[in-house]
Amino acid sequence: MKEKAFENLYKKFEKKETDLYVLQGERYFSRFILIRSQGKEHLIELIKETTGKSVDKGRLDSLYKKLFLLDISEEEIINYINKKYPEVRDSRKNQEKHLPKIIEEFGEVRCGVRNDNLNDTAKDLVRDKSITSKDLLEEKVDDLLKNTIKGYILWQYYNQVTNDLIEHIFNDHDKVIPTLRKIKYVDFLVKIGDQIIPFDLKITHISDDYYDLYGKGLTRSTEDSDDDYGIGDGQSEIEKIKVFYKSIKKERELPNYGGLKKIEIINILNLVDDETKDFIEQVRVERSEIVEKLGDKLRSVEWWNYKYQGERLFKNNNRFFVFLAYKNSFEDARPLKGDLISIKNKVVDKLNSLSQDDMGFHKIKYYYQKDKGLEGGYEVISTSVLVTD
Repeated sequence: MKEKAFENLYKKFEKKETDLYVLQGERYFSRFILIRSQGKEHLIELIKETTGKSVDKGRLDSLYKKLFLLDISEEEIINYINKKYPEVRDSRKNQEKHLPKIIEEFGEVRCGVRNDNLNDTAKDLVRDKSITSKDLLEEKVDDLLKNTIKGYILWQYYNQVTNDLIEHIFNDHDKVIPTLRKIKYVDFLVKIGDQIIPFDLKITHISDDYYDLYGKGLTRSTEDSDDDYGIGDGQSEIEKIKVFYKSIKKERELPNYGGLKKIEIINILNLVDDETKDFIEQVRVERSEIVEKLGDKLRSVEWWNYKYQGERLFKNNNRFFVFLAYKNSFEDARPLKGDLISIKNKVVDKLNSLSQDDMGFHKIKYYYQKDKGLEGGYEVISTSVLVTD
């Protein structure tokens, strides 16, 4: 029975499209994920501690299975993880000791590549019919490499380094069970009652599109709905800006706004005259008020980030979100990811406030429609903090 349970869990976990929220409902999942989160050297040591016998170095899957079938409790496995983690932490910290200083000195942070897709960026250049000579082609390629590609690589580095440093904040907290090795879709574990729940850490700025839905109105749905929120018919932030822009476009001789991003329209209006500047200031104040209100009401932001996640990276993972938002700017707030002190304060306060019964998590329901192959209703567990400037 136990052997079949392991084989079932292992097969499902290793699948490319595993739904961890569903999988955690399977019998013995807590035991499985605790074992799956350990490195080979830890498995060998724990098997020897449990049986008194040395084990030959074998394949990881066979070691997982051997430990899974032994007479050892989940609590004993957790105690072992907590005992070994300081050693793992010291090793990681030693490798990363120079990273905080790099982040402090990083300067401006810009991604510059939509959806992390370098192919699309290259296609825009190779299909550019305005290029009339080889010299102009070389110039455009050099410009792409120097600005867009360089900026993208710097952003990827910044993104990975800050992720690694922020993970320590969680793993060092006594309510978190750290993983002794990196495993897919799981950054850390939390014990809720008798269950061990895996969480994926997601650090992201609040999208402009969320603010637009907020403006239209978001209301909690009934229990039997596939979606936690319904969308009202109010005026979104972008609709308000476009209505104003259209009303003065002819008189001020402004360019068409078709194809322009919200921030581009805002930047145009900020340069016209006092009336347009006053309008943008009013919109900025309204945005600031929304951010202030969201601090204690982040459930809808969590829901938005599941419902509208990109299909290329779609995952129904339990997530602990660290949301980033500017109060006084319309730029996306990804540079706040480097404010490690503010993030640590928010995360530690949140973890400290969690109770053992419900842990302060939300059960999010959302209906996904961005990909026909993934379309359907989903449930997941999430929680979050908000970091602002």
